[in-house]
Amino acid sequence: MTPAELFFDLVFVFVVTQVTHAVETHPGWEGLLKALFPMVIVWWMFSGFGWLTNAVRPDAVQVRLLLMLAMTGFFIMGLDIPYAFAPEGWAFPLAYLAVVAIHGIVYLTANVPSARQAIRRNMPFNAAAGILVLVAPHLPEAWGWVCWAIAVPVLYLSPFLGRIRGFVIEPHHFVERHALLLMVVLGESVVAIGIGAQGAEPRAVDAPLALGVALGIAVASGLWWVYFDGDETRADAEFEKATEHRRQMLAYYAFTGAHLVMIVGIILVAAGITNAIHHFDGHAHQWWLGCGTALFLVGHATYRGLLGSGRIADRLVGAVCAVPLGATASIAGWIGMTMIVVVLTAIAIVDHRLASQRTQAS
Repeated sequence: MTPAELFFDLVFVFVVTQVTHAVETHPGWEGLLKALFPMVIVWWMFSGFGWLTNAVRPDAVQVRLLLMLAMTGFFIMGLDIPYAFAPEGWAFPLAYLAVVAIHGIVYLTANVPSARQAIRRNMPFNAAAGILVLVAPHLPEAWGWVCWAIAVPVLYLSPFLGRIRGFVIEPHHFVERHALLLMVVLGESVVAIGIGAQGAEPRAVDAPLALGVALGIAVASGLWWVYFDGDETRADAEFEKATEHRRQMLAYYAFTGAHLVMIVGIILVAAGITNAIHHFDGHAHQWWLGCGTALFLVGHATYRGLLGSGRIADRLVGAVCAVPLGATASIAGWIGMTMIVVVLTAIAIVDHRLASQRTQAS
């Protein structure tokens, strides 16, 4: 990882913050979809820059300058997420198309001919999704939803049309980049604790607020612990052994795909933490905490299963338990957070015992 990549990844914090805020302010299904559709589109291109920095030198001056320009595009997309479905939200698709162009231009400077050929095959799909999003707000509402619903598979199904061949994947860099990116996203859940603590009317810290903050940090720490429990080292080793084509498919499924599921889960958890602290003794949102945790655990189980980096049964059991236990937030916010902490702690204990058994066996 280079300083240029770390700096570039910081813009994603703002995007995630905007999506989380959109989820919180429009808690129904329509609001959730209007927040997540743009998020899924943004993640496709942001993940694409992770692929890009495998093929070019991110510390080269011209690449740095173009990465900063792309950061501006992503920031504008983040700003316009609340308006992406409205006619005045023209900045989101135009910024997206600009990012697609920058991504393609930088890829065409790669020294590997196969990577240049691969991006030529992919750019039409990336651009087509942007055009669909651009025209969607100017159509009748139903047709606008259709455009968004088509844009996502246009992007995410393109690898099945042979568009993934030729991309350069360096295993260690790829694993490290996505791990640090997930760390950045987890940081947003910590920010959510502060937002929840401030509330609509900031107040001095009292006992309930201190307990709410402690529980929120425990939830965020639990998610961090589940992911960063040695998985990246084992994933790196499995990734390294894979053939070139399998590396490309693992990069798509385990990193672009499974990490998207985990990120969406973290966004819902962050919204749930904020809401639970706001309604510490009252009726918090019923589903955000539990469903967000479940999505994160399912995404991590998928990631582990694809890379063979660890057991998945405990993650799947935890996901099943998280939904009903997290729903207890509807009784009181602190109860929901406590239940999620219990689920994540149980998984961490299982991981620790299995690691101890492996150490003793060796």
